[in-house]
Amino acid sequence: MTQMKVREGLKEFGEKGNKSLIKELNQLHRQQALLPIQREDTLHEEKKRALWYLMFLKEKRDSSIKARGCTDSTLQWEYTTKSDTSSPKYK
Repeated sequence: MTQMKVREGLKEFGEKGNKSLIKELNQLHRQQALLPIQREDTLHEEKKRALWYLMFLKEKRDSSIKARGCTDSTLQWEYTTKSDTSSPKYK
């Protein structure tokens, strides 16, 4: 019951994994959490600062498949301070 990268998860879980990924991406789209932009419309500096979005699949105890996503914020460390990225509660 460990989480795995999308490619590995799709090989193991097949269509169930694919449905889970689509469900997660649709949720992000509905909440407007991630908005797509054309690569040609971005400046070089914006491309360098873009964060990677990582997705993983996990089989839950009830044998359903859960897709999870998060950003890799290590690129952000170069140009932001900790106080810029933390919530007001922790400043």
